[in-house]
Amino acid sequence: MHAYVINLARSVDRRAHITAELQRTGLDYEFMPAVDGQTLDLDNSALIDPSLASRCPFPAGAAGCALSHYNIYRKIIEDNRNRALILEDDVTLPADLGDLADAVADHLTGAEVALLNYGSYPPGPLGVSMEGSVDLPCSRVLALPVDARQLVNAGAYVITRQACTRMVDHVVPIRATADDWRFFYEEGLLDRVRCVLPQPVTKCPEFASTIGLYSLGNGLRARLVGPLVRHKIPLLHQAILYRRQRIMRNWDRAEVVDTPFVQKPSRLG
Repeated sequence: MHAYVINLARSVDRRAHITAELQRTGLDYEFMPAVDGQTLDLDNSALIDPSLASRCPFPAGAAGCALSHYNIYRKIIEDNRNRALILEDDVTLPADLGDLADAVADHLTGAEVALLNYGSYPPGPLGVSMEGSVDLPCSRVLALPVDARQLVNAGAYVITRQACTRMVDHVVPIRATADDWRFFYEEGLLDRVRCVLPQPVTKCPEFASTIGLYSLGNGLRARLVGPLVRHKIPLLHQAILYRRQRIMRNWDRAEVVDTPFVQKPSRLG
């Protein structure tokens, strides 16, 4: 399994972190330069649809992130890969990620993604169904979420070439965040979205989101407190880490439920 890793050129600490994580897995990987949302012209409707601002409170960061994933989809097609692993640079990886990604890829068909890192929004446990689930190594399963509308996060996922082709053909101008899996499914860009349970890849609380979801935002508070955050003042830094961990615990929980699908994200058997 080949992994493509998204990293902003200025995020040297993130690159060091994910490099150390990857070296434990034995994965074959390459870094892909992230698109810096700060450099984008949000008024360029050929690249960024005006509707994005109504879907996301941080449209510049969201557009940069979405375009970063889009560029990897193009690279996967260019490299003629049938399946690939996409990683963001702020995640913590299990040592057996290579074997796990290979096992997951063996079960993917059509235009499909399998999320190795995911969350639920609004925060709360993500319900997962065992209907049609597939056993994976180390007591893991590949299963469907009960409600695709809850799915967020794009920190780690395996994607098929067919899914990449559809995404490349239709995601620009950017209308949705990179992790709006419900949108991609409903638009017909994906045939199926499944999750690996228990969640093998987690977000590292050491790093704030470059989009803004875990950050202080972009208002007065961010301008006043931002410099203190960046310099990691000990007590403040610990408080911020605790806050991020609490947010992630609320977002990243998943549990098996015996309830009907609210929105079954699958057109495949």
